[in-house]
Amino acid sequence: MEKRPDRWEIELKVPKGRIKTFVYSHDGKNILDRFAPKYECRVIGPMAEEKEIKKSESEKLQDQLEPIDES
Repeated sequence: MEKRPDRWEIELKVPKGRIKTFVYSHDGKNILDRFAPKYECRVIGPMAEEKEIKKSESEKLQDQLEPIDES
């Protein structure tokens, strides 16, 4: 089974200013190539695994909901 790519935090310079977002990459080496030359990109680094990210109250409540049977 192939290893799932990691989430990498990046900063992009777009016409309206700078934004922080993320992309998926196995090693982070190909990220700059994805955005060049159209956007200036800075790789901040790998992000914490989703399991480690704290969920908001709304997300916790969503997890407790039972699926609706529409049959």
